[in-house]
Amino acid sequence: MKKIFAIFLCMVALAGFVFADDYFTANDLEPCAVKEPSEIDEVFSIYASAEKGVTIEALSGENSERIAEDGEVFNTRIKLNGSGKVAYRSIHFITDDAAVITVYSNSSSKSDDRVLAIVDVETGETIDEITAPADTGEAGIGITAVPYAGEFAIFSKGSGINIYQILIEY
Repeated sequence: MKKIFAIFLCMVALAGFVFADDYFTANDLEPCAVKEPSEIDEVFSIYASAEKGVTIEALSGENSERIAEDGEVFNTRIKLNGSGKVAYRSIHFITDDAAVITVYSNSSSKSDDRVLAIVDVETGETIDEITAPADTGEAGIGITAVPYAGEFAIFSKGSGINIYQILIEY
């Protein structure tokens, strides 16, 4: 049963990428230290501060790439560098309506899963949580939904998490 569910999840995620209305992948970003809010495009932004920065890092050596169950390959990651809040160590995205959100991520730990919070920026309400699995060399896939149009932030509730890609489907 677990195998059937995993296959179904992969099919949904793959279909989501093909038909995603908005997305970004870390593969398209230049490595750098982010120390202030930075727009990726009109939908996605990285929020950071000088004290609570985010790192965009090319994978190399033993960390040369992460491959997800659906075949997506990532050679760059956004390191959240620790727990976050709406104002820092977070990725913001804007939706035009209710949407399905797919997040490719890993815990920065090789042994511990960690939790990403999805928060409504205006109200501060936590909409959902996604598990970022321990980093075993395969990118994890987490799927959730936001129930309405708005600006949302995604950040680690605890320690470091690496983000590879976010898809928004309407």
